[in-house]
Amino acid sequence: MGNIIPYIMSIGPWSWLILGCILLGLEVLLPGTFMLWFGVAAVITGGIALVAPIGVQTQIIIFIAASLISVLIGRKLYASSEQDSDQPLLHKRRAQLIGQSFKVTKTIENGKGKVKVGDSEWIVKGEDAEIGELVKVVAFDGNTLIVEK
Repeated sequence: MGNIIPYIMSIGPWSWLILGCILLGLEVLLPGTFMLWFGVAAVITGGIALVAPIGVQTQIIIFIAASLISVLIGRKLYASSEQDSDQPLLHKRRAQLIGQSFKVTKTIENGKGKVKVGDSEWIVKGEDAEIGELVKVVAFDGNTLIVEK
C-alpha cells in the first residue's frame, strides 16, 4: 500500500483523469447517479492540473469544490426532470386509489376492515360496512386506506 502513493504522484494530473474514468465506469455498472458527479469532478480537476501547474493541495481543493458544484447541479437537474412527468402518480399506488370504489371483503367493524384491490386485500378505515358493499377511497394513512360509503 505504501508504494501506491508515490506511483500516483509520479503520474501527476493523469491520476485524476484515470480516477474520473474509473468512477464514470463504476457509474455505468452500479445503480444510481452517485459516482457520476465525483467522476466529473475528477476529470475537471485533471484537466485543470494538466493545463496549469498546481500543487497537490490545490488539486484536492479543486476536486472538493468541483464535487460540491457537480452534485448541486446534478440535484437541480434531477429535481426539474421529475416534475415534468406526464404520469405523476406512476409509482404512487396509494395515491392512484383515491377516488376509486372497491368491494368490502372483510366487514368494516369499529372503523376497520378490508377491501379487494386487484388481486390483493388492503386494510381500510371508515364507516361500518358489510361484505360486498362498495366503498370509495378518500385518503390514506400509511398503508391503510381511508374509505367512505
